[in-house]
Amino acid sequence: MTEVNVFIAFMLSEPENKAFGKIAQQVRDIFRPEGKDERFFHTTLLFIGWVDESGLPFIQESLADIAKQQSPITIDINCVGYFYNQKKQCIKVLYAVPDKIPTELNDLCQRLYDKIGKPLQGKTRPAISPATIHFTITNRLKNRLTKEEFTALSQEVDPFSIPVTINEIGLYPCIDKDHRYYRELCKFRFA
Repeated sequence: MTEVNVFIAFMLSEPENKAFGKIAQQVRDIFRPEGKDERFFHTTLLFIGWVDESGLPFIQESLADIAKQQSPITIDINCVGYFYNQKKQCIKVLYAVPDKIPTELNDLCQRLYDKIGKPLQGKTRPAISPATIHFTITNRLKNRLTKEEFTALSQEVDPFSIPVTINEIGLYPCIDKDHRYYRELCKFRFA
């Protein structure tokens, strides 16, 4: 039995990645997070985790079916946010996100979870749960930022707006523990 560590995501196009990279650098300059900087900006739509390789055809066929029925979704990435580590009482991830997540995007994540996540329950590690839409800038922060520090520093970030059309989904393996690069297993364009 060979396992692979995989996730379903939308990767920003090269122009979007370049525009997002400028915002990400400004955020890093202001917050000085000293963590693992993301370079391949994407939003994970469903993190599957470790699964037996024999499950990949099921995942790929399900993705193809979902993509055939999905229309493109337009979002506007325009806010900086964070994930908080309750145990350590500090921020663990800095990200950017739309201030309003379209219903269609939440519906897509739910369909991925229902069609792929639920049938794989008990066959992956960790357990699969629905995604929280975000585009990571830096994770595993060494500089322990508080919520109050985030609020103060976020005022220094220039207003930004990165329009993005989510028009495809792909299956990607986590190649290495630091997520320095991603190799696409398959990608499907929306209808």
